[in-house]
Amino acid sequence: MTTAADGTGTTTVAMITWTVMIVALVALVLFVMLGFYRARYSADREARYRALAEEVGAAQTRTAESALVTADELIALRTELQANRAELAQVTKRLTELERLLSQIG
Repeated sequence: MTTAADGTGTTTVAMITWTVMIVALVALVLFVMLGFYRARYSADREARYRALAEEVGAAQTRTAESALVTADELIALRTELQANRAELAQVTKRLTELERLLSQIG
């Protein structure tokens, strides 16, 4: 009877050991799969971040170029406005002279 009890105890210990090993193996496989998933997700997120950063850089470049074009247009408008003011001053001066001349004649 002692032999049968020892055999059953050994079988139980072996079954528990195999169960623990299988649970540990499943946990290890799940942990590795989680690591792969996280690495893949991280790589995908980084790729999206890089694409977004490139888009932002391109947008900033376009904005800077647009600002330079606008600045050039404003400089041209300012120059044109100064020329118009000078011309207006000449016209005003001539008109004043004509009014003076007309008042002397008339």
